[in-house]
Amino acid sequence: MKYLINSISSCAYWRYIFSLDGLKSILAIFGIFWLIVETLDFFQVYTRDQYGSYAFFVFITLSVLISILLKRPIKSIIIPFNEYDFSIEVRIANLFDISGATMISTNTTFEADVAGGKIAVDSLQGQFTAKYYTGNQGELISKIKEGLNAINMTPPYPMGTTISIHTHGKTFYFTVMAEIGEGGNASSSIPDIKTALNGLWEYVRINGELQELAVPVVGTGRGRIKVSRKKMIALIAESFVKASIQNKFSDKLIITIRPEDAQNFGINLYEIKDHLKHVIK
Repeated sequence: MKYLINSISSCAYWRYIFSLDGLKSILAIFGIFWLIVETLDFFQVYTRDQYGSYAFFVFITLSVLISILLKRPIKSIIIPFNEYDFSIEVRIANLFDISGATMISTNTTFEADVAGGKIAVDSLQGQFTAKYYTGNQGELISKIKEGLNAINMTPPYPMGTTISIHTHGKTFYFTVMAEIGEGGNASSSIPDIKTALNGLWEYVRINGELQELAVPVVGTGRGRIKVSRKKMIALIAESFVKASIQNKFSDKLIITIRPEDAQNFGINLYEIKDHLKHVIK
């Protein structure tokens, strides 16, 4: 409810309502009213001379109100690919509330020490540790080491290197998407993200089950990539579509947006849906 109220009161929402796409919606609804008026006049049910001089403004106002109702803020959009039997959903939600498998971005050394301050508490990996391994960070580090031993590689691990962590009845894919600099800050780039996503898809194809896969909007926070969330969502979706067309590995990709990001950055899912249809359809 808070998100809906904040969305309706945001400038971004009203910019979209009165954008070119929004105006098209208003005019389309007005056109339906006009068709009804013409039909009633043609059959002499209610002729034009019976309308008041203010009828035009009434119909325009109703068109705007109906358009706003149809374009009310939503928290999820789905784009189906029926010919390939998979779909993409963009959802405003907490990543850890999503069922199915979940991707957790990590660094080229798989550093996981949150308690020691090497991984930020509010980072995605830090949040994962706090939720599933509170007071038991050592168990997580042991599981990561087991996963790394199985792939027979040495650090630094290349972008896209993925291992799976199973806990609390869920599967989490730890995927390398960033490097940690000398100051302890993570950094990434668009090419890094593309490589990492390809590595994730390939790992899930070989080792995963055909289930929903949740991926956050990566790189735009601590990854320090200067790109809008809308463009990053499109990048993730496009990468998934290309990989899935070659060989399906998931029934649905769920790209999650944190509720606070949706509010702070004026995320409009209608706008994102239009953009995705243009990019990947």
